[in-house]
Order: sequence, then C-alpha cells, then structure tokens
Amino acid sequence: MKSTFYSVFLFLLMPFTFSNCVTDDIPAPKLLCTQPDLVPNKTVGEVQSTANAIVTQYKYDDIIEAYVVSSDESGNFFKSISFQTLATATTPAVGFSVPVDATNLYIDYRLGNKVYLKLKNQYTDISFGGLRIGSIFVNSYNEGGVGRLSQNDYKKVLNASCTNVKEEVLVRSLSMSEALHDSNLNTLVELSDVQFSAAAIGRRYFEETNNVGGATNWSLLDKLGNQVYFRTSSFSDFATKVVPDGSGKVRGILTKYGTDYQLLPRSEKDVVMTGNRAVPFFYEDFETVIDKSKLNLPGWANLVQKGTLFWKGTVYSGNGYAEFNITGTKVVSNVAWLISPKIDMDVHSNEVLTFRTAQHHLDVDSPLNALDVYVSTNFDGLNVTAATWIPLVVKLPSQATPWYQFIGSGAIDLSSYKGKINIAFRYTGSGKNLALDGAFQIDDVQVFGD
Repeated sequence: MKSTFYSVFLFLLMPFTFSNCVTDDIPAPKLLCTQPDLVPNKTVGEVQSTANAIVTQYKYDDIIEAYVVSSDESGNFFKSISFQTLATATTPAVGFSVPVDATNLYIDYRLGNKVYLKLKNQYTDISFGGLRIGSIFVNSYNEGGVGRLSQNDYKKVLNASCTNVKEEVLVRSLSMSEALHDSNLNTLVELSDVQFSAAAIGRRYFEETNNVGGATNWSLLDKLGNQVYFRTSSFSDFATKVVPDGSGKVRGILTKYGTDYQLLPRSEKDVVMTGNRAVPFFYEDFETVIDKSKLNLPGWANLVQKGTLFWKGTVYSGNGYAEFNITGTKVVSNVAWLISPKIDMDVHSNEVLTFRTAQHHLDVDSPLNALDVYVSTNFDGLNVTAATWIPLVVKLPSQATPWYQFIGSGAIDLSSYKGKINIAFRYTGSGKNLALDGAFQIDDVQVFGD
C-alpha cells in the first residue's frame, strides 16, 4: 500500500517537475531561402537596346537581374510585374514589365526582391515606349505581341533570389517634367508638390462614370502645367476611397498608353497629401467646347489676322481643348489669335501662368509655322493689331515631340503686371507650303497667385 502511494505521488509530480524545466522562450521557425545558382551575363539595357515594336523571340541562353517594384497585393496591378535595375551615379535605372498568367504574385515576388530572368525562348517587344518580356500572344487580327507567361512556366523564367533591398533604394524622387520620359517607364518614381485636378476632388479613386478600360484616370498636376494620369483599377482595395484634397507626394510605377503617361500606385499608402492645395484664380479647361466647331467661349476672342481659319474646339477621349490646324488650306499665310478674357492682376500677388500644349503633323520647326504666346495690358477686345503684345518665354512642343502629347509650359512669372491683362496664343502658318503644315493644341490655361 505504501509503495503504491509513493508511485502515484511520483507520477503526479513528474509533469510539474518537467514543466518547470522547459523554458517559455520557444524559438521561431527559421524561414529558409534557397538561392538560385544563376549568374547574370546581360544587362537589362542591352536587352532593351535590341528590342523593338515587333515581337521577337530571344534565342540566347542569357540571364538578367532586376528588382521587383510593383505589387498586386492591393489589387491595382493585375497579372503583371514591373522590374527595374538599381540606379547608380552614372547609370539610370532601367525598367520593364513581365505579364504573368497568375494572381497573388506579391507572395513570391515581394517589393525589393532581386529576381533572375532566364531569357532563352522568351519574347521581347517595345510597347508604348516600354520594354516587355514574356511569352507570345497573337490577337484575332494575327498581330503578335508579348503575352503572359503561363502558370506552369513563370517560376522557371522568374527566379526569385534571397536578396532584398529597401524600397528607398529603388524609388527616385523626380519632378514631373523629369519623370515624364519613356526612359522612366516601369520604374518606381515619387512626384513631389503635386495635386489632383479639381474634377477629382470629392470623387472616389474609381468611378464607374469615368471607367476607362476597367480603371479611372484622374489628372495629377504640378505647378508647371505638367500632367500625368493617376490610374486606379476597379479591383483595388482603395477604389471606393475619396480622392484627397491638398498637395503632396505620390509614388507609383510610371506606365504609358498611347501618348498618355500614367502613374499606377501600389496601394493607397503611395498617396501622401499633407500640403495646402493651390487654386488658380483664372482657369480655362475648354471642356465646354463643341468638337470641330469654331471656338466660342465667354470672354475669349477668336480673331483671324490673315487667312480665313479660326481656332476650333476639339474633343478627344472626353477631353476638350483648343486647336488650330492649317492642313488643307490654300492661302499663302494664316495668322489667328486666341485671346483670354481680362485677368485682374490687382487682386493677387506673385502671379504665375501655366498651360499645356501639344502638336501633331508638325513637319519642321519654323517661325513660318509656329505658336507664340503674348501678354497685353491694352487690348480693346477686338483690334488685335492696335494692342501692344509682349512675348512670353514658355515651353512649347516641337517637331520632335510625339504627336498629341501635351507638355507643360513651365511657370511663367506675371507678377510685374498691374491692372487687367489678356493672354494671347497666336498661330502663324502657311496654307500652301506642305512642308509647313501641322497643328497646335492648347489646354488647361491657369493663373495662380497668393
């Protein structure tokens, strides 16, 4: 009986004794990464230099490396990954995209992860100025282009390494005028001192009434008249959030469709608007013009000095603007003026003018076919030749600027003017010399002040 009692006592004591010998600090399991045994032998720049608009199969057993800069975790990217190289003091970052027929790609390809790409038997092309690498896709018109890597193949092509860098190593802080170039496509950029257009304020990032291919484009503007479209997918987890007022910084991947640059955020955290919003005291966006009709807006003068052509309103993809096009006329010379209403310069201080312009079919850069911008303090509203017109130094598109691509004018200082002024856009062109034809377009004329 006694031995049984002690046996039971020792049995009950054993769990207590052993439990006091075990520490509470249980080590976390280690996440192991297997480094792929790959060595790059080509640069992204070298691959880009051999690619063109025609989809081409890559025949060589080459490997490149680049870093992930996009993410589909928040739903704004769909079946695509953007990569870029690390910028150095002498070599800018080079970006490209890889379409992949898979979702939740952020799990295997995190932001900042270095990835090795096996190029053999893949395809390359340049689409809207940007390099793409992937499989091949042929549409119903028998036109080929880079398509998505299959679910079975993409991990064989995209080999994630064990190396990760912080986002700050990849992002580049650029002005909008610096950023809006094809060389920056598919790279991570941060734009400072920008704000959303007035039309976006109070609206949601995605609006069904502003649905362009499953996403909404809102204009993001700087103080120099430059613009980029901020694009939000209907599937993003911040699609129903309200576009913020104010000004600040925006990060995203720079892309392009047609001639329009687009900034795609990875998440709502890419938008930080903490500054005060700049509101112009004079603004004309030409949204009320009638397409292909003589431009007729309240307060604006549309005058012909030579020839018979007037400035016209044009509407394309829902955007209205002013346009003068001499193509097809038969007169020796066309000179036409588009002049703003009176702008009172005594109400504000430090006034600055901005606008956007584009060209198309401009064959040569010549004063015989050019757009000039002026300011006057004594225009009577009708007699353009009797007024004194002072030329303004502005940034305008040239023959080398891609057709229909709007560029910012820069900040034009008007602070020295007093009283009421008019801003004029004068187009000069030949009607017979086909080497001097073309067209200029004007949009978003704004005057800011304190």
